[in-house]
Amino acid sequence: MKAIIGVGNRLMKDDGFGSCLAEVIINKVKNAVVVDLGLGNLLSVDLDKYDTVIIIDVANINEEYGIFKITSTSKGILEQSLHELGLNTILKLYEDKQFYIIVCKPEEIQIGYGLSKDCLLRIEKLIPEFKAFLKKLGIDADFNVMDIIEEIKERCVNTLNK
Repeated sequence: MKAIIGVGNRLMKDDGFGSCLAEVIINKVKNAVVVDLGLGNLLSVDLDKYDTVIIIDVANINEEYGIFKITSTSKGILEQSLHELGLNTILKLYEDKQFYIIVCKPEEIQIGYGLSKDCLLRIEKLIPEFKAFLKKLGIDADFNVMDIIEEIKERCVNTLNK
């Protein structure tokens, strides 16, 4: 079984990306469990149930976005994650599992609701690759890419800033 876990604080602008994407795809993915963890800790999810865990988050990376396989010996991406989730500890505890992280580079991490325009542009480029990645892992992502992008705009963009 596979899990897709979105993390992030929606009251800190772009930091809410992972939580938002998880909410939008929660009923559109088959043969995987989607969790909108928000500000929760990964240890609150029963990771023993899953052989593959996909985390959706923001990270200060050089690229606009990325899809990375991570292990307890991974360097770089774990050090750049904006969330101190204890990923290294979790990766060591669950070395028998495959972990991936889907990241978008944030533009604005500050108090406020809604994704920034720059982050949204990055997400629009990421979503087709994300869907293809899920398919490669054998996850049935039953969604139209443009529909997901529009739903993110509706749910996760401050209407005052549109």
